[in-house]
Amino acid sequence: MADLNNGRIPHGKILLSTLLKVLLMIVIIVTLNSWPSIKQSFNGEIPPFEYWLDHSIKPSNIILILGFGAYFYYKDLTDRKEKLNAEN
Repeated sequence: MADLNNGRIPHGKILLSTLLKVLLMIVIIVTLNSWPSIKQSFNGEIPPFEYWLDHSIKPSNIILILGFGAYFYYKDLTDRKEKLNAEN
């Protein structure tokens, strides 16, 4: 815990890395959930935007995104702590 107070763990970098991973995961989830609509739009039949949102933003997807976001942050944080402990 002393390492956290010294500011040696770059929390900003960890948060930025986690944010980028979560954003990539959101793009993948939205693409997979909207794939039938995307295929339909290739034929010129574009569904309404509300239809896309209804099929992409679900409580289960939000829970999945939050859970993986917490995992990514925790994993990066523990990796940085192990790296600092190995250097000392």
